[in-house]
Amino acid sequence: MTQVPNAGTMMEPNVGMVEGRSAGTIEGRDAETAEGRDAAMAMGPDAAAVREVDAAVMKAGDAEGVAGQGTGGLEDHDADVTQGHDAGAVEGRAVGSVRRVVSVQENGAVGQGAVGEPLLRVEHLVKDFPVTAGAVLRRNVGAVSAIADVSFSVAAGETFGLVGESGSGKTTVGRCIVGLETPSGGSVRIGGAELMSLRGKALRQRRQDTHLVFQDTYSSLDPRMRVGAIVAEPMVIHGVGTRAGRAARVRELLGEVGLPGAAAERYPHEFSGGQRQRIALARALALEPKLIVADEPVSALDVSIQAQILNLMSDLRRHHGLTYVFISHDLSVVRYLSTRIGVMYLGKLVETGPAAEVYRSPRHPYTRGLIDTVPVADPWAGRGRAAVISGELPSARTPPSGCRFRTRCPLAQEICAHEEPPMRVFGGGHRVACHFPLEESEAAAAEPVRPAIAP
Repeated sequence: MTQVPNAGTMMEPNVGMVEGRSAGTIEGRDAETAEGRDAAMAMGPDAAAVREVDAAVMKAGDAEGVAGQGTGGLEDHDADVTQGHDAGAVEGRAVGSVRRVVSVQENGAVGQGAVGEPLLRVEHLVKDFPVTAGAVLRRNVGAVSAIADVSFSVAAGETFGLVGESGSGKTTVGRCIVGLETPSGGSVRIGGAELMSLRGKALRQRRQDTHLVFQDTYSSLDPRMRVGAIVAEPMVIHGVGTRAGRAARVRELLGEVGLPGAAAERYPHEFSGGQRQRIALARALALEPKLIVADEPVSALDVSIQAQILNLMSDLRRHHGLTYVFISHDLSVVRYLSTRIGVMYLGKLVETGPAAEVYRSPRHPYTRGLIDTVPVADPWAGRGRAAVISGELPSARTPPSGCRFRTRCPLAQEICAHEEPPMRVFGGGHRVACHFPLEESEAAAAEPVRPAIAP
């Protein structure tokens, strides 16, 4: 049985429980104790690669100035020590950026506010990675289809959640949006400008409007730079402000993400995972971007810290008018933060729609299977659910013909092997790529039968 997304790490009951507590109860010890750690841990196995990518990004004029993406582990449960009210006390004021999100709609997504014309438009995006052979004379022997004809749009002020299993292509989509990968076909338009056609100064200017927040802060934050220099680096690359102005801006940004101004003089290894992600968010805001692509920003964090980072991102979105593309394998996290959702499978977008509609009435069998894997606290709530998705994820080098999900789909028929399913449009912007989409009565979760309780 293949691994399905771990959706239980961010259940809504846990979010409410965490948010109802004081931030101080989450902290395990004083921040100064972190300074006694062995500084050598900062120079991990990825340090050389981090500096090499840093140099390449600086040369290209990339506003991000970051080192790349890794795969992080779980954060220490006792390390997030300057968040919430303690951080505000250091600054002489309470930090409002971690307050509880109150505009949570019925579906668990934050209110989208004023949503206008699409800020981001992705059309027929294709990305193939060549497969080579030969020790001396390298030659192409095939290709891995990471993205196959993906199209969607994101309006200004919206949070679009992109969810799927490992290998679905969601991270590659995010990297193509910010220009870290060159698409094999299709187009990416940000603010009406075709990203792939821009060169030189125009490209540098457009890169100020986008930023990528990585999952692994150990790799994306240079361990040899102080936090102040890390946050200021995009401004230095683009020649924004004076040295004094940038220093003031750094202190302002650190305050917005719930960190004291003194954090600017410390190194990344002196902070916990949650604090490092706050630093990454501060750097992302340095150039006042319009669009932030967040690739698994909370998957490496403890549940209690996840809630704080999600609330912080919601507050920053409202305060700065940001637009998010939020990439995650965790369905409950995506549901909590997103206004619209796109579900990817093996490089294909199989279902999109408003978060409430997709979760209430999933039309694609794959989406229904993912939702049914989300653990719930009520033991009776899972009765009557469909079986967990079975089978192995096919190879992206030789994907199945027709519908790519047919090898694991309980509804597959002969037509699924020969014809690629069209994208069908339902009401309210709900779109599904399936020959046999679930009816609303089938898609709705079955009401569990509960035992009678004697009076």
